[in-house]
Amino acid sequence: MGFDEPIYVAQMPEDERAKRVFLTTDFCVVDDTSFFVRGVLVLPVIGIEESFGWGVWSSLSQANFTRYQQHYGDDVSDWQPMFGWLSNRLPDYPDTVNLAVSVQTSTRGQRPLLTLKPGDHPLARDQAAGISLERVLAIVGPFIHP
Repeated sequence: MGFDEPIYVAQMPEDERAKRVFLTTDFCVVDDTSFFVRGVLVLPVIGIEESFGWGVWSSLSQANFTRYQQHYGDDVSDWQPMFGWLSNRLPDYPDTVNLAVSVQTSTRGQRPLLTLKPGDHPLARDQAAGISLERVLAIVGPFIHP
């Protein structure tokens, strides 16, 4: 399951997007001041080896964004994690926008992995402890059968 853009772009009037937004499948810049990368937020599924991944956007500082963009085709799996803010609202959870995340770059061709900072938010708890397969099916059901 994934999002095509950060929530800030999704909420923007369509006629402003062409003037204010640079957007690809992996990078987004808004007003030359806000910088985002697309990553994967993985939730372990209890009782099976598979996990459930959300394709989500995270903010990055301009310096981290520029560095990552310049090395996008390289293996950057040895980089230290970067700080970001989750930039999508995930269904079936209390508001997830601006939850603190760690953005860990990966091997060539793989999107960064996003890990929520520990806390009391249900999404952070689910990422740490895992979710049931029934919960996964409940989350994806509306996307499969709208």
